[in-house]
Amino acid sequence: MLLKTYRTLLLITLNFMLLFPGMLLNLFFLPAGRSRAKMQAVMTMLWSRAMCSILGIRVAKGGRRTKSVFFTVCNHASYVDVLAMGSLKPTAFLSNHEVKGWPLIGWLARLGGTVFVNRNSKRASLRSMLEIERKIDYGIRVVIFPEGTTSDGRSVKAFKSTFFNIPARHNMHVRPVSIRYAGEVVDKVAWHGGKKIGPHFWTLAGLRKINVAVLYGNPIPPQSVGVSTVEARKRLRDLAHESIVQGFEALKRN
Repeated sequence: MLLKTYRTLLLITLNFMLLFPGMLLNLFFLPAGRSRAKMQAVMTMLWSRAMCSILGIRVAKGGRRTKSVFFTVCNHASYVDVLAMGSLKPTAFLSNHEVKGWPLIGWLARLGGTVFVNRNSKRASLRSMLEIERKIDYGIRVVIFPEGTTSDGRSVKAFKSTFFNIPARHNMHVRPVSIRYAGEVVDKVAWHGGKKIGPHFWTLAGLRKINVAVLYGNPIPPQSVGVSTVEARKRLRDLAHESIVQGFEALKRN
């Protein structure tokens, strides 16, 4: 109980302390453009590292990273995935639009350049794609969770192909990343099945440490030659899913 209370108060204090500087920096970098987007990605990395430190999240990296691949996809079990991936390098994320309305965290996510999407609206998805394309043009890594929801952390769900339209149209490489939580802690870290965020975080805050393994797969080359964009995005989806499942199973064995 003492650990949970201490961490919760520390996180609330940290996030309120970051809120005002984040607002000032976003105002300083008006209008929105390359400099502002890069500043937001760096802010997200620093915030993620601070959050990981407070919550005892330890990230072990594997695989060869490539600086020139900006469209990254990985499996998704929890909001902790965002902290783990965000702590590794300046990053922008695609998130469900519900997060935008979360007190404090939603505000910080907006200040950090998160792209929000309402997956039930085709028009909203198209707007989100354009925003992601702009960030990639600025040289910012964007992380997508193509399952479209979270899993139980013990398997990888099927991928949706919608946002693979971006690398399919622009002949981009795709970087697949597998993420897995060590031991039985996965049952407490995974946020799925309609779990309430408050009770889930309260349990999470009581974990002494959270070991998470992140495995970078080999970049998937463009698949657009001689096929339609629809077919290319489906190929990219299938290849990314296959790579991430293979990486996930490899992490299970280690």
